[in-house]
Amino acid sequence: MIPNVAHFIWFGDALPWVHRAAMRSAAQAGQFARVVLHHEPSLNSKELAELRAQAGFEARTLEPDQLFRRAGVDPRALQQLYARLVQPAARANLMRAVILAAEGGVYLDMDTVSVAPFAPLLGAEVFCGAERVVFPAQLLQHGTIPETARAYGLTLLRDLMRRLPNGYQLFRRVEAWYALAPNNAVLGTRANHPFMLALLDGMLRMGRERQLQRYALGTHLLQETTSKFRGHGLVVHPPAVFYPLGPEISQHWFRIRRHVNLSSVLLPDTRLVHWYASVRTRRLVPQIDPAYVRRYEHRQLLSALLRPYAD
Repeated sequence: MIPNVAHFIWFGDALPWVHRAAMRSAAQAGQFARVVLHHEPSLNSKELAELRAQAGFEARTLEPDQLFRRAGVDPRALQQLYARLVQPAARANLMRAVILAAEGGVYLDMDTVSVAPFAPLLGAEVFCGAERVVFPAQLLQHGTIPETARAYGLTLLRDLMRRLPNGYQLFRRVEAWYALAPNNAVLGTRANHPFMLALLDGMLRMGRERQLQRYALGTHLLQETTSKFRGHGLVVHPPAVFYPLGPEISQHWFRIRRHVNLSSVLLPDTRLVHWYASVRTRRLVPQIDPAYVRRYEHRQLLSALLRPYAD
C-alpha cells in the first residue's frame, strides 16, 4: 500500500493563497491522513502558522542532505546534482523523487486541486498520470520529419481550441490524435520502490548539460523511465484522472464566461485537477485569493473549483 500522505514542495519566501488551497483540498477532498509541506527556512511565518492550524498538516524545513542519505542511491552524487541545480522547478523535480523514494506517499504539485478521495489509487505500488501532449520526449529526440510536421499541425489545432470559447469541449473530439505522456505533477509510490530508484538513477546518469535543461529531470525523464521499466506494480492513469484539461487547453480554467458548470470539465474518474500554473496564466496566480474566487465562482471554472476553500 502507498502511504496515505500527500507531499508538497515549495521554494520561496511567500506561498500564494491558491497554493495553500491546494493543500487544503488534498486534506479535505483528497482525504489524505497527513499533508506535508517541505519548504525553505525563509517561508513566511504567518502563512506557515495558518497552515499548521489545520488538522493533519505538517510543515518541514527542507533538509536535502538528510533525505539524500535515505533515498537508496548514492547520497554524494545527489548532493552534487542538487548543488548544480539553480531553478526551483529543477530542484523540485529532484526532491520529489528523493522524498518519495525515502518515505513513500503521494507527491502533488502546488498548481493542483484535489476533487475526490485518493484512497482507491493507493492499492498500487507506484502510479502517475498521463496527459495529452504534442511533443513527447520520444518525438523530440527521435521524431522523423513527417512525425514532426504532423506535431506542428496538431500544435496549431490545439492553439485554436485554446482560443475558442468552448474549445475544451471541442478538444475532447480530437484528443485521441495527441500522444499520451506521463507527467510528474502527481506521483504516488511506496518507499524504496524500484521505479523511484530507477528514476533517481536516471537523473544521476544523465549528461551534465542535459541535467540543466528544462523538463529533462521532470516529465522527459519520467516518460523515458516509464517506457523502459520492466518491473511490476506501475500504474499510469489516463488523463481524466489528473489532467482533464491538458497543456494549453488548461487556459480554459481561467477564462471568464457568462456562466460555468464544473460538470462539463470534471469526468467521473477525476481525482485531481492540475491547472498548469506554468503556462500563459502564470501572471494571474498572485491575483487569486478568496475575494477573487467569490467574485468569479459562477463565471470562471477555476474559481468554481476553488470555491469550497474560499471561506
